[in-house]
Amino acid sequence: MVTVITNLEKRKTNFLLKLNYTLLIFLIYFVTNNIAFSKERGQILAHAAGCFGCHTANKDLPYSGGYKINTKYGTFISPNITFDKKNGIGKWNLEEFTRALKHGISPKGVPYYPVFPYNWYKELKNNDINDIYNYLRSIPIQSIKQSNHKLKFPYNFRALLWMRSKIEYIFFSNNQFNTNNEIEKQGSYIVKSIGHCGACHSPRTFLSIVKNKNDLSGRPKSHKKINDEAPNISNNKTKGIGSWDENDIVFFLQTGFKPDGDYVEGHMTGIIEDGTSYLSENELKAVSKYLLSQHNK
Repeated sequence: MVTVITNLEKRKTNFLLKLNYTLLIFLIYFVTNNIAFSKERGQILAHAAGCFGCHTANKDLPYSGGYKINTKYGTFISPNITFDKKNGIGKWNLEEFTRALKHGISPKGVPYYPVFPYNWYKELKNNDINDIYNYLRSIPIQSIKQSNHKLKFPYNFRALLWMRSKIEYIFFSNNQFNTNNEIEKQGSYIVKSIGHCGACHSPRTFLSIVKNKNDLSGRPKSHKKINDEAPNISNNKTKGIGSWDENDIVFFLQTGFKPDGDYVEGHMTGIIEDGTSYLSENELKAVSKYLLSQHNK
């Protein structure tokens, strides 16, 4: 009888140990994937990174896609990025979401067109990606299916993107930024990753590949019928914004008003209203310090 009771006690002890171990594994997984999530920070990042601006055609249906981007290659139509399982990204896990942002590859292994700025997002911190992912998971689902891109031949063949990505990697792999100034580092991170300013303000080759990620000297129109010209935002005092002070840049990114009292026009209106205005004053000060630094010539 004593032996039976002892065996039962051992089994009970082993069961409790296994249960505690299982709960510990679950707790570690939960902490790793959820505790760091800040909904408020996720919302700020989703706006600052352009997720809202590019994936919202109707502000009553945020992140449901349908926003049209007209280029010399044709018209790109942004997809639904709410967590609808059929028409959005509801089946994506965090790893797949991260791969899409950093490498421009869909969960099905299909490359994205570079109108999606994955080459800038590749430097995003994992905790920032986690916040964006979980924020998108927390907002209302929109069951809206968007149309496919309307692209000209031969740009409608995605297979060409693999070749282009190899060429693009060569350019991007040699554009590193080094500084010991922590505020400038923060500004660089916002400018060159979260805000991907160079996606519009950096000169491009005939293949639309950015020549230098650190060069923010602007670019001319790519086509006479396409209004995609972007101004010089380097620290050059005559051609860029070098004559602006830090407060000028902060105020501009908050309100859209330039130092001369003029108001911003074109696509930048939405970028400020739905993007940079969500950043804190300290973050915008870091941006201004970086833009006016010697690293932004």
